Amino acid sequence: MEKINYSQIYTKFTKGLLPKTKDIFDRRFGVNKNKDQGKSAKNQVLEVETLESIGKSLGITRERVRQIEEVGFKYIKKNNKEALDTIFAEFNAYFESKGGFKKEEILFEDFGGQKNKPYVLFLLTLGRDQFFRVCDKKDHHYFWSTAKNSVSSQNYVTGKIKDTLNSLVQDIKKHGNLSTKDELLTNFASKYSLGNEAFVSYLEISKKIQQNKEEKFGLIEWPEIKPRGVKDKAFLVFKQHQKPLHFRAIAELIDQLEYNKSNQKTHSQTVHNELIKDARFVLVGRGMYALGEWGYVPGTIKDIISKVLTEKPQLISQEEIVKEVLSQRLVAKNTVMINLNNKKYFNKNSDGKYFLTETQTA
Repeated sequence: MEKINYSQIYTKFTKGLLPKTKDIFDRRFGVNKNKDQGKSAKNQVLEVETLESIGKSLGITRERVRQIEEVGFKYIKKNNKEALDTIFAEFNAYFESKGGFKKEEILFEDFGGQKNKPYVLFLLTLGRDQFFRVCDKKDHHYFWSTAKNSVSSQNYVTGKIKDTLNSLVQDIKKHGNLSTKDELLTNFASKYSLGNEAFVSYLEISKKIQQNKEEKFGLIEWPEIKPRGVKDKAFLVFKQHQKPLHFRAIAELIDQLEYNKSNQKTHSQTVHNELIKDARFVLVGRGMYALGEWGYVPGTIKDIISKVLTEKPQLISQEEIVKEVLSQRLVAKNTVMINLNNKKYFNKNSDGKYFLTETQTA
């Protein structure tokens, strides 16, 4: 996107301005802040000043700075119409190719990065009858879009983008699984009648839809995207290993996760204490935990036996009960037998078939 030398354009446009006006523009858009300091353009930091801070330094009001800036804008537009038409046509073509909007950070990168950022910001602001900036909010990052110079037009465009973004978040939530960019495009882009570039623009501005280290997308609230604390990191360990694990092994595996940026060692007792309180995890015996989503249910051996007998209306044998319980709990067969032989809760008929006692079924 560097067909135009934006630095030269800025110099040309501001050449006829009064020194005071030129200084205000330089400070408002962060121009020349690191000039002649031996820093590469790549490492320059854009420093923009507010109307208020400039006014204080010049001993004038914020409103007076705005008025001087406005006079400068009018002068530049009047004397550079043809050049501005060319530049704004390029900007409009860019936005059209991106779905009508773009995350601010990426927009500046597309137009040459930090070295061009002050000048592109200046030009976008100069073209405010065609381009406008939407401020950072809870659900989205700063982005720029196109619309006619009216509050109603800008509100319509912004509202439409936000509504689509919120719907996409809900669709991903219902989908429930991590997805690659291509999978998201396949599953959702056509629903919103969006081209690939436009769909990507939505992913970029969203604060709720994020990408993890494996370059898969999901919601920021999902532990696979942004794990919070020991429980979420343990959840990631289970997702990675897909089998029941002892809480001591979980602690060691958490410390090996890329997500675990802390240098502090994870304590196994902390893992045990946290997992036993979280409904996502089920203690399946001998300090071993598993994910409830794998089909494991919480409860004691007695609870599991009761569940088996409740869900099986027909009377079942000892072997069948033991098999069912051992599919849920990593315990010795003898442990199941001890619980099964507790006549306070379970009994059997003359055929050796077990059933719940009357006190249990009441």
